Amino acid sequence: MRYQQKNFTRDEYEDFLQVASGQKLADLVLKNVTYLDVFTNQFKKADIAIFHGSFAGIGNYSGKEELNMTGKTIVPGFIDAHIHIESTTVIPEIFVKEALEHGTTAVLTDPHEIANVMGVDGIKYMLEASAGLPMDVLFMISSCVPSCEFDESGAQILAEDMKQFFTNNRIYGIAELMDVNGVIERHRNVIDKTYLAIQNDLMIDGHAPLVTGQHLNGYVAAGVLSDHECSNMEEAIEKLGLGMWIMIREGTAAQNLEALIGLCKEPYASRCMFCTDDRDIRDIMAEGHIDHIIRKAIGMGVEPAMAYKMAAYTAGAYFGLRDRGAISPGFMADFVVLNDVKSVEIAGVYKSGMLMTDEYLQAKCKANVSQSLKDFSHNTFHMPVITKEMLEDDKETPVIGLVDGQLYTTKQGFANKIDIEADILKVVVAERHKNTGHIGIGYIKGYGLQKGAVATSVAHDAHNIIAIGANEEDIAAAINALKDMGGGMLVYDEGRVKASYPLPVAGLMSESSAEEARDYLEKVHGAAYELGVNHGIDPFMTLSFTALPVIPEIRITSQGVLDVTNWKTI
Repeated sequence: MRYQQKNFTRDEYEDFLQVASGQKLADLVLKNVTYLDVFTNQFKKADIAIFHGSFAGIGNYSGKEELNMTGKTIVPGFIDAHIHIESTTVIPEIFVKEALEHGTTAVLTDPHEIANVMGVDGIKYMLEASAGLPMDVLFMISSCVPSCEFDESGAQILAEDMKQFFTNNRIYGIAELMDVNGVIERHRNVIDKTYLAIQNDLMIDGHAPLVTGQHLNGYVAAGVLSDHECSNMEEAIEKLGLGMWIMIREGTAAQNLEALIGLCKEPYASRCMFCTDDRDIRDIMAEGHIDHIIRKAIGMGVEPAMAYKMAAYTAGAYFGLRDRGAISPGFMADFVVLNDVKSVEIAGVYKSGMLMTDEYLQAKCKANVSQSLKDFSHNTFHMPVITKEMLEDDKETPVIGLVDGQLYTTKQGFANKIDIEADILKVVVAERHKNTGHIGIGYIKGYGLQKGAVATSVAHDAHNIIAIGANEEDIAAAINALKDMGGGMLVYDEGRVKASYPLPVAGLMSESSAEEARDYLEKVHGAAYELGVNHGIDPFMTLSFTALPVIPEIRITSQGVLDVTNWKTI
C-alpha cells in the first residue's frame, strides 16, 4: 500500500491537512461538479478541492483557481490492469500520449515481448523509455522468458535475473505466469520465481486459459492472484471462487467482454477489472483504450457507476494502489471530465491535478533511452536466408483452426499440402535470434488468404518470424524481405512487397508518430484483406498469437506444431 501523501514534505503535509479541513485555500477547486463515489457506487454533486496534485476534500471549498463544472461529471482516471505496450506497435512515449487522451492515467505493463528478444536489457529499455512520462507506467516483471520449454526466444530470464529490479518503486510484482504446466509439474526455474515473489511480498499475475479443477488449485496455491484469459462465465466463476481476481480483456484480437459481461455486477464486480493486454495503436486511436471497454460495457447494459469503478478503483485495489482509482482525500487527482457518462464523451483528462493539453503532452512525452540499449534494440535479427525448398515438406501435419475474435485455437485434422479451396494454408515460424536455422512448419485453417503471403516479426512470445501463405515461394520471399527490413509486418504478392510496416525497435515497435503508425497499420491490414484474409480476424495480431505455445489447443513454434492440451510436439 502506497500513499500519495508520501510525496509531500512535512510542511506540505500540514498544508494539505489545512486545505482538507477548509482552513486554507486549495490550488484548484472544481465547483458544482458531479463525481463518482466508487465506495457507494453513486454519482454525487459537490465541490472538489485539489492541492499539490492530490484530492484534498469533497464538500464546499474555495481555491486559488476555481472552475465551474456545472453539467460536467468527473470519474477516476482509468487503469489498464494488464498491457504489453509493445503490442501497441509504438514506443511508450507515443502510446502514453494517445492513451492519456482517452482517459488512461495508469497502466500495469508486462514487458515480456521485448524481454523475449533482448532479455533483461529489454526490461531496462522499457523502464527507461517510460520514465518521466506523464502517466504512471508501472511494471510487472516478466516471469516467462521464454514462455515455456517449447519456445525459442532470444533470451532467458531466471529468478536470479529478476532480483535486480525489485528495488525499483515502479515494480509491483511478477507478470503473467504463463507456464501453467511448469507450476503443476514444479519445474525448478518456474517455482524459483514464484517462491522468490512470495518471499519478497510481490504479486503474481496469472495466465491460465481453460485451466480447471485440481490443476487450477495447484496453480492458485503457488501464489497466483489473477487471470486475464477467461473466455466464458463458468471458467471465470470457478477462478473467482478460488480467490482469484479476474481481468476482463478487450484487445485487438482477443475480445472477451461480451462473454464475461455477467461479471460486471455483484457479487463478482468487486474482484473484476478491465485490461487490453494486446491492443494496437490503430484501434486505440479509432475506438479508444479503457474508455472503449467502458463504453461497450454500458452499451451492453452495465450500470455506468459499476463500469467506471471497474475501470479504475478495482484495479487500484487489486494492485494495492492506495492513492489511485478514486475521488477521495489522499488519492492522486487523476480524473476524467465527461460531457456524457453513458457515451463516455471525454471533455478533458487531468493527471495529478493538471490538465493534459496537447501542448503539455507534446512537451512531456519524450523519453531518454541510453544509446547502448537503443543500439541493441535495432540489431536483433540473426538468421539465414530462407529458400522455398526449406519450406517444402509433404509430412502429414496437424491443421491449426482459428476462431474469430478469440486467441484459442482448435484441431482441424491433418494436411500435407496447401489447399486454398479448403482454406488450408501453410504457416511457418523461422527462428531469428541466434541463427539456428530452425523452422517450424504447419497448416492453418480459418485465415482465408487466397494468394501471396503475410509475415510478421511480432510472434508471441518468442517473436521469431511467423509467415503464412498460399505457396512456399511467396512465404520465403516474405520472410527474407521482413528480415532485411529489420522487422515489422509485411504483405507479399506477385513478386513484390505490397505493403509493409517497419518495426525497428526489437522487431516489435515503431518510433513513428501515432498518425504514421496508424497509416502503416491501415495499409498492411488493407493489403492483407485484399488477398482474401477473413474479416473476422486481425491479419497480424491473430497470426502472431498462433505462435504462442501456452494457449490451447494447438500452436506452432520454430520447433514445430505443439499440442498444448497434451503438452507435446506433434
